[in-house]
Amino acid sequence: MSLSKNTLGALAALAMVGLPLSAQAAPITGEEVVSSFDAPSTNALNFAQEVPSREGQVAPYVLVTNFGLDSITLDFFNDSAAPVAFFEVRQDGEVLRTGTPHPVVPDDFIYSGVGVGSFYDMTETSVEFSANDYVEVRLALGGERDWDFDWTRFDVEATEVPLPATLGLFGLGLLALGAARLRRRS
Repeated sequence: MSLSKNTLGALAALAMVGLPLSAQAAPITGEEVVSSFDAPSTNALNFAQEVPSREGQVAPYVLVTNFGLDSITLDFFNDSAAPVAFFEVRQDGEVLRTGTPHPVVPDDFIYSGVGVGSFYDMTETSVEFSANDYVEVRLALGGERDWDFDWTRFDVEATEVPLPATLGLFGLGLLALGAARLRRRS
């Protein structure tokens, strides 16, 4: 028994409908989330050296260097003249309810994080984080207030679903239904 080209094409199209083939990666400089304090710049502006009134100046920033399953590696940079940049980090939207009061962000606490700069004897460092959905970074502790940025989200690559196998089984099921329907017609 053979199926027509039109039937095979229709079945292949049905097998592909609504199934994503790959996850989209987050932008390299992350995505700013919500402003909880008056931060005049963002991680993206710091990276591009476009902080207002400081255009062309090197500023602290964070980049994604690697995605893994349920993990992400971030590189923290501070080649600026400021000796200290402390990047606070939180995973999957964690919220501190208690701790050391934040000196810059009202009604918030200081999160653990990564320090970079001449004070720490390094101008860049790479750190791998485990998370289910995302890791957020905030720069609100360090040398210059106009380089501060609020939580910037870096999405983690979710655990993969074996799409080729899933599509193959779905396609075979549709072919079987199509073949059964053709048999009934004969």
